[in-house]
Amino acid sequence: MLTTGRLTPGLLIRGLLTTGLLITGGLLTGCSTPPTTFRPAGVTTPDGTGSPASPASSASPAHHMAGQAATGSLTWPPFGGNVHIFMPGWLPADRGEAPAVVAAKNFLLAFLYAEYRGNQDDRWTRYVSGDVLGALKANLSEPSVTTESFTGAISFSHMRAYPDPTTTGAIDVSECFDNSASHNTSLATGKIIPDRIPADQHYYRNTDVMARKNGQWNVVSVYPVVYYPRAPECRP
Repeated sequence: MLTTGRLTPGLLIRGLLTTGLLITGGLLTGCSTPPTTFRPAGVTTPDGTGSPASPASSASPAHHMAGQAATGSLTWPPFGGNVHIFMPGWLPADRGEAPAVVAAKNFLLAFLYAEYRGNQDDRWTRYVSGDVLGALKANLSEPSVTTESFTGAISFSHMRAYPDPTTTGAIDVSECFDNSASHNTSLATGKIIPDRIPADQHYYRNTDVMARKNGQWNVVSVYPVVYYPRAPECRP
């Protein structure tokens, strides 16, 4: 069962959350704010394939295929050419669950972009409802987020969708997260920060609880992450 509690630092790039929240509430909408310190290199508008890289970047064909495969409903934030995000195009056979999965993907991309910008962008808030919103904001305000960005490749895989066991009508969307090919960087200098995370904690299963509110699917809770090897499907 999910419980209400304080989310500890971690987030997507470091291991999203370590405690779950099950709260319903109003949906808040955010707007982006320009960064005031070092700007990650190559921040551009996504190209027409849905890839977050610009046409001038060195993204591989496989990267463009990953972006192309994803549904056109995805909203790609303008990651720079120094970052490559692989989001699977998978959607559930149950068409009723598909909008929840698309909303979960959009949340993951937007939340990751907030980390990329050192918490200088809050478009992710449009996909979140209730007290979990405040908990996520608190985590993003940690110095380990506000002073850092990242470069390299991040992959999502092994997506699943299924009814939440405790909340009627809610859909759990889970996926494997792999940031082993990325590097945290200093927003002040742009330099790579040494990686001190245990190797297995670069691979884990994240599960977001999606509920429909006013016709829109929102994240209302996040289960504790499960690291490899306890999540064998996330094997590197």
